[in-house]
Amino acid sequence: MNPIIPVLCEMARTASLPPESVSSHWQVHGRQTVVECHADTVSLRASGFPTVVRPGFGGRVLYAAERWSYRSVTAQLKSFPAVWQVVRRLLCQLGGGPDFHAFKSACVLATLSDHWAAQGVSPKTFMLIGDGDGFLGALIRRYLPSARLYCVDLPKTLVFQAQMHSVTDPSATLSLLGQHGRIPEVEASHVIFVLPQAIEEISEPIDCAINMTSMQEMTTEMIAAYFSFLRRRSIPQSRFYCVNRAHKELSGGEVIRFEDYPWQSDDEVFLDGVCPYYTHFFAPYTCPRGPRCFGLRVPYLNYFDGCHRHRLVRLAPHP
Repeated sequence: MNPIIPVLCEMARTASLPPESVSSHWQVHGRQTVVECHADTVSLRASGFPTVVRPGFGGRVLYAAERWSYRSVTAQLKSFPAVWQVVRRLLCQLGGGPDFHAFKSACVLATLSDHWAAQGVSPKTFMLIGDGDGFLGALIRRYLPSARLYCVDLPKTLVFQAQMHSVTDPSATLSLLGQHGRIPEVEASHVIFVLPQAIEEISEPIDCAINMTSMQEMTTEMIAAYFSFLRRRSIPQSRFYCVNRAHKELSGGEVIRFEDYPWQSDDEVFLDGVCPYYTHFFAPYTCPRGPRCFGLRVPYLNYFDGCHRHRLVRLAPHP
């Protein structure tokens, strides 16, 4: 076990988070998420975010059909074939299957890779805001081995990410930045874990920040804090890629809207609109709200609960 994992486990058990860091959504799912360290093993059970799983034969057939249904989208992403090969090797190492969780991560990285090639930029420093089980971060490190990651999340979720990185890249140096000190020295680390309230301790510019479907589950105060931080760390080649629901009502009644995020009129927008790779998914069950054909529900094909938007921008620095 990587030595950072017991530290994160203890932090998950004892850390007191500011109220503005935790929405009603994560107050519920945080209690249901289990993180336990026992000697040289860690026991994890997620709630509220997907993890890598091993599917049976039927699941693999469904996932293949799912990717085929998105063929017109992935055909537009020049980098997708190369990224998908990396995804497959990563899943083979993890013993998981090519489900929508893996597919959407591949689409995120392929979208960004195409943009970097077109714009002639080479990001080195990444900030992943709410990476769930850490699969996207592991994919970026495998695709761009020189990448340096700041993984910002709540304590329990950071344990999942530390476990992911320790398994997929055992030679990487993992560290913790924040109220519990620097373990080990952050300056020499490949992957740095950060609590939301400690983001101001990140001192270097951020080349590329990514948030995929977690700002929609944050408090408005925390969303504003991330935007403000990224504007202060913005340089000409900086990018922020945001993929989230256009509108979501949380369990406590809060309503989070994509258009209400603190965008500015002087932000440089490269990509904006409905996210084309986040419209539907295949699963062994059929949702009652799923699509119909001649009045009958289409088996295994499901729509998401709401429209997902994506926007790729360079956030304008604060005046």
